[in-house]
Amino acid sequence: MRLMREALRSKGGAPMRVLLIEDTPRLAEAVAEILRKSGYGADIAHIGADGLAMALTGAYDALLLDIMLPDMSGMDVLRELRESGSVVPVILLTARQGVGDRVAGLDAGADDYLPKPFHASELLARIRAVTRRPATYRPNNAIEACGLVLDASSNVLSIVREGATSLTASAGVGAPAASVELTPRESEMLEALMNRAGLPVPKADLMARLWGPRVQAGENRVEVLVHSLRVKLERLGVAARIETVRGVGYRLVSEPIAAQ
Repeated sequence: MRLMREALRSKGGAPMRVLLIEDTPRLAEAVAEILRKSGYGADIAHIGADGLAMALTGAYDALLLDIMLPDMSGMDVLRELRESGSVVPVILLTARQGVGDRVAGLDAGADDYLPKPFHASELLARIRAVTRRPATYRPNNAIEACGLVLDASSNVLSIVREGATSLTASAGVGAPAASVELTPRESEMLEALMNRAGLPVPKADLMARLWGPRVQAGENRVEVLVHSLRVKLERLGVAARIETVRGVGYRLVSEPIAAQ
């Protein structure tokens, strides 16, 4: 099936550029060809050190990062990239299927993950998702999405003043809180939702992140945390809210999304 030329434009008006860090030449070339036929600019690095150096130039709109690299792990590349202050969206490519591996990648700063083997249409959909996602990392260990700013070091949630939409104020109710304090687990859950703002996060992934992949935590514990977060979001008076995605989990949105 012929691929549609679908690449979005970067802020400068040029086609988006994607960096692929993958040590298998045949797979790397195949993925790069898919990207180019879809209108993206695509460059390849076969080792982690080269990929990190290229990524740090700031020339790319998204990174596809293999976890298993010959010189340094993809996780190390990701950590160094985030420690440098880079906010470029990163999708991890991995043959590992365990929830623990996915959680570790997200904790290290990845925006998404894609198990191998994958279909071209899913790869392109995930690139579209991360490049339009509103979440950005800040050097002070804070993350921003959907009009919210979460300081993960202090577990304090506040609103983005510029362009923030206050539902409480517009309704003529009392002034919303400027910030709210979260419990460590509330902060951890909200960070997971903010990292994938607008996309469903499975309950299983949330439970593994909060209590570990080997702990059999009841789903009601997740539901209690979600309820608590919803109450605190209402106190802030912002448009952001946590939606239940039936049969899957939850997602953070800043405007209504049709129920599935």
